[in-house]
Amino acid sequence: MADPHSLALVAPGRRVLLTGYFTTPVTIEHAEAEGDDSVFLRVRTQAGLLDEVPVPASLLEQALAVAEHVGHPTVPAKNLFLLVESGRIRLAFAHDPYFAVSLSGVEALPHQLEAVYEQMVPQPRLRFLLAHDPGAGKTIMAGLLIKELKLRGALDRILVLCPAPLTIQWQDEMRSKFEETFEIVGSELARNTLAGNVWERFDQVITSIDFAKQPDIMPALLRARWDLVVVDEAHKMSARTYGTEVKKTRRYELGEGLSRETDRLLMCTATPHQGDVDQFAHFLRLLDEDQFVGLDLDRDLIAIPDSPWFSRRIKEQLRDFDGNPDRITEADALIAYLQLLGTQVNFKLYDGKANIR
Repeated sequence: MADPHSLALVAPGRRVLLTGYFTTPVTIEHAEAEGDDSVFLRVRTQAGLLDEVPVPASLLEQALAVAEHVGHPTVPAKNLFLLVESGRIRLAFAHDPYFAVSLSGVEALPHQLEAVYEQMVPQPRLRFLLAHDPGAGKTIMAGLLIKELKLRGALDRILVLCPAPLTIQWQDEMRSKFEETFEIVGSELARNTLAGNVWERFDQVITSIDFAKQPDIMPALLRARWDLVVVDEAHKMSARTYGTEVKKTRRYELGEGLSRETDRLLMCTATPHQGDVDQFAHFLRLLDEDQFVGLDLDRDLIAIPDSPWFSRRIKEQLRDFDGNPDRITEADALIAYLQLLGTQVNFKLYDGKANIR
């Protein structure tokens, strides 16, 4: 019979079948001689569990005679590179403050970076009204937010609500600029689903507000879990007070339900205040009904510098990184169009150029 000390030296790293102790082969991770006729083993089972057992030296000798040697397998260098690269990309946001910008096909402007990275991304519970003027790139800001939070592992399921004519535009913008694939869910897809909840079939969904508000559609939509809800043209979700009664539109009820069910809500509109103070107060309650409770307090909350709920930029405030106005003019657009057609432009349209955004 072999010496237990010798067996303890050669046993680690071997896969053996220890009859009477385990029904399947185990891998020996550590071995230590105990006396003159036994060896104490620490083994790992096929289920990945650690176990410790003393075995007779004779049994271990027999098992080692037919045992497999479990070495450390080698992998191709390319696979190792891909493993390291995947880890680098997964953690890159910790070193690149604008990681989503680096990976997307957009050239973000200062006001867009400010809104996304200084006001929205840091919030663990996002309730935000993005109220920039038309042409400010609210879709780009929403896309950057989605991309950045996905890279950080904070999002899986995303819902985008917008007017029906804009659904394809949103889908195209997300795919072409951010490489994010969204499924457009409409009446045909929703009503032809024989079993299950159609809103749970896809993780990234675009649908129209007017379709989602329908009585036979809204309950299933609200039952689905959403990590982020983005609402375009959010001012269409309106409610008014008549005496002591609040009249809510179906769109408003949809927004109210989604606001209660999700931790992250982004509402986009160029016209948050349409001249009706009461309507605006109800609109703000979609963000957080516990925070926005009164008109005086509401005004104070949205007036906070770098507000965690609200961002408003008008055309005159939009600048590029060189401080130049970020807008084109009517004359510039017409000249560019004529040049595209190959027309020689030899005339002056007018001295004053009016903005078209």
